[in-house]
Amino acid sequence: MKKILIPALIIFLSLTSIALAKKPVKIARLPIIIQNNRLDYDTAAILEMKMARAVKVPMNNTLKTYEYLPPKESEKILGRIWQEMYTKNKKSQISDAIKIFADETDADLVICPILRYYSQRVSPSGFNFETHLSSIVKVELIIYDGDSGELIDKKDTRRFNDHYNRFGTASYLAGECFDQVIKESNLRQIIRDKRG
Repeated sequence: MKKILIPALIIFLSLTSIALAKKPVKIARLPIIIQNNRLDYDTAAILEMKMARAVKVPMNNTLKTYEYLPPKESEKILGRIWQEMYTKNKKSQISDAIKIFADETDADLVICPILRYYSQRVSPSGFNFETHLSSIVKVELIIYDGDSGELIDKKDTRRFNDHYNRFGTASYLAGECFDQVIKESNLRQIIRDKRG
């Protein structure tokens, strides 16, 4: 048992020292930008947790290979940059503000989730006291690599229009949309690849 444990420990310590020798990758994961919508607290918390888990790297507290910029502070910086840009040019894109944000904060990777549209309407339907549910959700995920200048922009939309079903609520559809853009963008692999 000791013969196996000692080489494994040596390999682990070697990898740890190599990881510690490199400069940590600086990641800015912005809070979800909610555009022209109202979102209940529970849904907002669930979606934020989903994004936080998508960027979390196992054992980072030990290896310190990634440095996460504080989301609230990042939100304020991006808000200021976006406001200045939009005041000068109403046709400015959020992706342009993200590039400036990456330069200003020296972020290696910027992850910006956006809830573009979130709507749900519940109404009585027919004489048998059924409830009709109409929901629509649109999300966008922008990932900017500050080193290569590569920008990934993924969007997803989900709709539901039928008898009430919990799988048709706007909250549920928003979770599915974010799962889809995280998967399509290959976010977890991008984060792993940044370490090289």
